Amino acid sequence: MAAPGAPPGTSATSPPVRSQKRTILATTLGGALEWYDLLLYGLFSVTFSRLFFSTGQGGPLALALSLGSFGVAFIVRPLGAAWLGSWTDRHGRRNGLILSSVLMTLGTGAVALIPDSRTIGPLAPVLLVLSRMVQGFAAGGEFGSASAMLAERDPARRGFYSSLQWSASGASVTLAAFLAWCVHHFFTDSQIDAGAWRLPFLFGLLMGPFATWMRLRGEESQEFTRAENHLPIREIFKNDKQRILLAVGAVGLGATGSALNVYMPTYARTFLHLSETGSLAGTVVSGVLSIVVPPLFASLGDRAGRRKMMIAAATTGGLIAWPLFAWLTAAPSAGRLMAVQSAFILFIYGAYYASVPALMADIFPPRNRASSIALSYAASQLLFGGFTPVLLSTLTRNSGLLTIPGLWLLAVASMSVLCLSLAGPLMRKKG
Repeated sequence: MAAPGAPPGTSATSPPVRSQKRTILATTLGGALEWYDLLLYGLFSVTFSRLFFSTGQGGPLALALSLGSFGVAFIVRPLGAAWLGSWTDRHGRRNGLILSSVLMTLGTGAVALIPDSRTIGPLAPVLLVLSRMVQGFAAGGEFGSASAMLAERDPARRGFYSSLQWSASGASVTLAAFLAWCVHHFFTDSQIDAGAWRLPFLFGLLMGPFATWMRLRGEESQEFTRAENHLPIREIFKNDKQRILLAVGAVGLGATGSALNVYMPTYARTFLHLSETGSLAGTVVSGVLSIVVPPLFASLGDRAGRRKMMIAAATTGGLIAWPLFAWLTAAPSAGRLMAVQSAFILFIYGAYYASVPALMADIFPPRNRASSIALSYAASQLLFGGFTPVLLSTLTRNSGLLTIPGLWLLAVASMSVLCLSLAGPLMRKKG
């Protein structure tokens, strides 16, 4: 049977291959832009602390404010998830993706162009935080819309398709880390402060219009159905509160692991005293791995059962976290940093996080799927992602215990395993 509005000969379950590929590419590009900017901001947090949050001398307080501004975007994510997710469930996955892409481009452009405190004084950090809030609002709706669009391509391969946004994000992580490495390698600190830091952000600004154009050429999800008088948020809080809470907990380990990967170069410079380029080495390598491993593990989850695989991955990742950090801090080096970050990419980002979008698509029915996924993801990112860098930095500095990140990962992994265990019956009763 042809899907409504589909060309003759197109079935609801088998859209044309060319349009399928175009829609998948368009969907993943926006997520790639989000992660590119997210990582860049974390990689240049020390630079921002000098240029936007101090009089030029830096220091622990300035760094804490810089890392805190990284987390501000996560505060407004739930608002973006509620509004953009609801709008997407009412007007279509494609339209929601286009709107979030436009907003993300505006926020990224602002970060790239804002004058620093030496030029406009206290207005600089205010504008920087406002730009981060625009990005956070856009990102709040982006993940839910993209996850729903990709998961609804083919229910039998839900894990594989929805994991492609992680591979695109991995490409962005690799590119962001490589460009940050180039900036620190080819420019002096004074040149970086004078404006060289803006170059990777300006490149991100150029990606935005292209992602929006691609999404304008994409097609709507086959499972989306327009409903009159549809109030997704009201329905979710009336009928799906338990699903939301368990999904928030399930996302928690992936959110923590991703935020930790962003924070690792700052951790390596601040506490392990590695060089600028050496501290970025692990992020470059982990970025390459995160391109390859998500589809492999997600495909395995499609065949063998994603929830069981995720429980095994979370358990393993949590148990090895402290020993890995103990090994790294005993003799800090770029090689050990690469090994530690690579291990976390395999177990947390690959074997665990790659299947999270498909898991949430299994938990939530199509009618409110984009809103439900967006809210769960945004709330979990706020609780376990956005402020992880400043939290770990503060705890490590105050306690003097360099293995704090490993202990934190173990605690969050335990919570996520519990939520996954409780989510089984809800997945069987979905619909």
